[in-house]
Amino acid sequence: MGYLFSFKNLSGLKPLVKKSGLVLLASIVTLALFWLSLGLFPDPLAEGEGQWNYTVSITDRGGRVLRQILPPPMNRRENLALSQFDPHLIASVIAAEDKRFWYHFGIDPLAVLRAIKINVTSSRIISGASTITMQTARLTQGLTPGPKTFGRKLKEAWRALLIERHHTKKEILALYLNLAPAGRLNVGLQAASKNYLGKSSSSLSPGEAAFLAALPASPGSLKALKPPLKALQRRAVIINRLHKQGYLDSAAARRATDEPIVLVEPESFFRASHFVDRLVNSLGSRPPKTIVTTLDLDLQEKIERLVKTAVEKNLDRGLDQAAAVVISIPEREILAYVGSADFFNPIDGQIDGAKIARQPGSALKPFIYGLALDKGLITAASLFYDGSPVSYPIAQGYYRPQNYSKLNYGLISARVALASSLNIPAVNLTALLGPRSVLKRLRELGLSSLTRDEDYYGLGLALGNGEVSLINLTSAYAALADGGKLYQPIYLLGQKPKFIGQIMSQGSSFIISDILADDLARATGFGLGGPLATPYRVSVKTGTSTDFRDNWCLGFTDGFVVGVWTGNFKSKPMNGVSGVTGAGQLWRSITDLLVERRPPGKIIIPPLVESRSVCAATLLIAGDKCPNLKIEYFIKNLPQGPQCAHNEESFLLANHSAVGQRGAQREKKSFGFISPQKGEVFAFDPGLAPSFQKIRAVVRPEPNMEELVFYLNGQEIKRIKVSGTKTTSISLALQKGRQNLSVKGLNQGLQVKLDETSFLVR
Repeated sequence: MGYLFSFKNLSGLKPLVKKSGLVLLASIVTLALFWLSLGLFPDPLAEGEGQWNYTVSITDRGGRVLRQILPPPMNRRENLALSQFDPHLIASVIAAEDKRFWYHFGIDPLAVLRAIKINVTSSRIISGASTITMQTARLTQGLTPGPKTFGRKLKEAWRALLIERHHTKKEILALYLNLAPAGRLNVGLQAASKNYLGKSSSSLSPGEAAFLAALPASPGSLKALKPPLKALQRRAVIINRLHKQGYLDSAAARRATDEPIVLVEPESFFRASHFVDRLVNSLGSRPPKTIVTTLDLDLQEKIERLVKTAVEKNLDRGLDQAAAVVISIPEREILAYVGSADFFNPIDGQIDGAKIARQPGSALKPFIYGLALDKGLITAASLFYDGSPVSYPIAQGYYRPQNYSKLNYGLISARVALASSLNIPAVNLTALLGPRSVLKRLRELGLSSLTRDEDYYGLGLALGNGEVSLINLTSAYAALADGGKLYQPIYLLGQKPKFIGQIMSQGSSFIISDILADDLARATGFGLGGPLATPYRVSVKTGTSTDFRDNWCLGFTDGFVVGVWTGNFKSKPMNGVSGVTGAGQLWRSITDLLVERRPPGKIIIPPLVESRSVCAATLLIAGDKCPNLKIEYFIKNLPQGPQCAHNEESFLLANHSAVGQRGAQREKKSFGFISPQKGEVFAFDPGLAPSFQKIRAVVRPEPNMEELVFYLNGQEIKRIKVSGTKTTSISLALQKGRQNLSVKGLNQGLQVKLDETSFLVR
């Protein structure tokens, strides 16, 4: 029996269809209103992140990477725009993670139904139906994959809806590509591509793209430098999907599946370690993705090798560490910064020798002489009396400085005294200026580690008994090189250095710089030749701290300043390594490198400096009768001393007015001890080896004496032949307690006279 079809039979369905239509319309309107209402909720991606979430590259001035700093979660990350990713990679990711990505609204209903079926059949949650948007929702919350609970999925779904409401599909996909976990500290497929394949994700083959797209599903599987089987198996699945979708034809799919994946060793950037460490500590919460520094990597690496070689040559002498800093003039850019001989030395390589404070020895003397020049107390031609040491009263007894050579040079000019780094004139000058004034000038120059008061340092400031850092002292020398202007050194290219102040006058800076470049003036203390005697013009000063614990050498041209420290981080005495033989050798090697790049320019005399002729004999302003002349620099409008009349009287006047002469005067007697004087008190320096702590006993004989015999505490210690009245001296090692010293003058073996003195050693 046939079935008779008639439209009349549908008449009963009309109310049902009408009702269904209304329900559908109401559903569409409800969904539309719901979709529109989502816009009232805040964009979850606009909440921002408290910390930066990208890899920061710190480079040298030429763009070469020094170090890559991972964001606080410690992951490598590099963000790209969607257009910068290879199309093969985009297609592979969509095929792998969310094939209906372009069509759903953050939640894929079909995937949800499929997941329900699978989970019900398996009696447990296996599939979570996560879309790319849902994964992005999770990743932007900083959540790692976890148990597929209903509550967790509901939260991801809600966040995904909001993201879809506020952002385009292209924005969401780009965000996912930049956040997808890829294993071994790599976040985002650009970072993965660079660190696994050694190339950018903007240019990939289909096989490479599918391999990268496989990683987010199992990022922890990639641990060795070989493609894991799990990732390759998933790659094959992705390529098959691309073939089915028509994206790859059969031949292209076979080539992609068979394409070998060769992983590269990730490039490790860990250069200029101490320099970069200083920057890392000040990155802030949102640093730029690329930080271009002032460092010159070529120069840095050459200096690192020189530092290492210098240390290796001196290990047997107790010198096992060194540091070096190079600052450009006038830019104040740090071109090189080496904090230790080997940063990776597990014992003390990470200690930054350019940053820690140590005693600078004589390296502070130029600033003391500069202060005296600015105050008009001396000129470069002023005479200093470098005779028998003067004793200065201190809390523990008497402070009695000696020259490094243990010799005295009599009347010398300020030029020779500074260039030869003589201690007695420097201490006398500090006494004339006052420790408070000297300490104030040193702090103005940025030596902020000198935190004690002037009573603590006293006259020892002249010999560097305070502690300073190499970077700060090098900056102070940069001021000396740049007309007395102090700027804060800069680490970032393009920065302007902060001007601190005009600390020294242009005149004193020029004259001090000229003295430090005078090889002949230096010869009195150091002899001719050696590492400080260069074929080019450079100003240089060394320093050696107590008991050879620290060596310093700082020098500059008009284009750069080099600061070097050598020693050890244990503060142990070195075996006779001085500022010249230790730090000086390394300084010379570094300076030779720099001069090749930037030779010194012409000498430019500041307007307030004038050159004048002085008498070669008296160093007074030359007069008409002076037969021999020499040129000296003076600061205009400041005292320059009297004019030389070139006779015996004027020469004696010059002697009498020498700095330190008054303090050195002793009681005159025809025979006996000139020093030590009766009742003098001497104090041991706890930081100086006993073998270096001696006093000198000076005796004036009478004309009829042939021999002097010295006794210490009743025991004969020395016999010396004499002739005439020229003073004679012997060295006495310090011994604690009261010491009785006597001397007999003999003629033909018979005693002519006896003199006695006594002193106390604490």
